Amino acid sequence: MPSYESRHMLRVLDSPEVLAKSFISYCKRHNVTTRGRCRIGFVHRSPPHNTHTRPDNYLLRGLIANRDISKDENVVIMPVTACLHPGAAFRCEPFWSLLAPEVQSVLGDLACAYNSRIVDRSLIRHNQLLLALYMTYLVLQRNCNPPQLSAMPGGDAIDYINFMPRNEGNFEQLAAHLAGWLDAPEICRSAQASLASHFQLTQAEVRPVIIYALCMIYSRMVPMDHRACLQYALQSTPLARAWDNIEATAAPAALPPPSSAGGAGAGSSGVNPSLVRDPISFLCPVIDMCNHSDNENVAVMVPDNHAASVAGPAICLRTLCPVAKGEELTMKYGAAPHELKLIWGMQDILQ
Repeated sequence: MPSYESRHMLRVLDSPEVLAKSFISYCKRHNVTTRGRCRIGFVHRSPPHNTHTRPDNYLLRGLIANRDISKDENVVIMPVTACLHPGAAFRCEPFWSLLAPEVQSVLGDLACAYNSRIVDRSLIRHNQLLLALYMTYLVLQRNCNPPQLSAMPGGDAIDYINFMPRNEGNFEQLAAHLAGWLDAPEICRSAQASLASHFQLTQAEVRPVIIYALCMIYSRMVPMDHRACLQYALQSTPLARAWDNIEATAAPAALPPPSSAGGAGAGSSGVNPSLVRDPISFLCPVIDMCNHSDNENVAVMVPDNHAASVAGPAICLRTLCPVAKGEELTMKYGAAPHELKLIWGMQDILQ
């Protein structure tokens, strides 16, 4: 990251203990439950090359099983309302109203629901930029106007953001890629200028926060593709009707469609109507602590038969195999190895 840019807006002065207690309170308020099955702890990883830490002393936060867990158990359960997602950004009127009309027009276009990119071949999607700008807004409010943040609906999400790592892993390569992609598009420059003007800051102070938010999204996101979950999360927003056309937006079926002898069914067209083709980035507390492994033992699921509450469908972290007490819970991030190692800059923390 260029040296002229100031990262002081990212500093959190509270102790780790205070941050952890605030995060736990956030989870309790939003009904994130583990039922004692797992905890956030530290696991060994290879240290980044630019540190002097001994390999056996380098620790990274992760999810650890508190007891033996059987296959197909829900380890973490939460409602949609506990997550950070573009719907929360749309519904935050103070944030949305400070963006220029041309930025609102682009971010509110239905194409954003279908993973449109801010520029051709860019890693950044419009829905991810929207979420990053919203997270940046909350961080800047924390620094510049804490009372207003406390009174704002959804403002307590700052307790979740504050708990995200500031010095774990190696995101220098990813940050460099993101910085380059943020330079050219007018929408990025305009949104950054709007945030700087609103908080009376320089753009050099705002830009690192946007890059940090994007790093957190890319390293911690759940690519949410469950139709009912997305429809609930994005209700009353410009993207509310994006998934109404099931045939046009459905994801391909995981298994081949049944033969004609088997009769017509939900999968007879070769698509899964419960899932959408283009997932949207969600940040799910506790679940986002899962580290990557090719030998995953958990996965994120949205059960179709789980009773939806007033807080929306349930998002679950479910075991794929038996997990022993003390074992780390890991999932496969889904990207190709060269994406994990080169684009994401995670080559130092995969082992």
